[in-house]
Amino acid sequence: MNTYYVSLVRSLMHYYVKFKARDIDHVRTHVHKYYGRLWCSIYSETEMDSFKLKYTCKVINEDEPVYLSVTEEDD
Repeated sequence: MNTYYVSLVRSLMHYYVKFKARDIDHVRTHVHKYYGRLWCSIYSETEMDSFKLKYTCKVINEDEPVYLSVTEEDD
């Protein structure tokens, strides 16, 4: 499982949701379906680490990431 961070938009700028998933396509499918227009981009763990050095980033579920299983996304 890889770690991904989804950036949120509007009044939630600089807030991120942490996901654990097999690949970025599973995350993209999930957020498109459940987050609608509240999300902007998906970042890898490496990209997020570099953002944290430059900006104030608030991960709302750092200790409890959303786990996306393969079967969940295939429904």
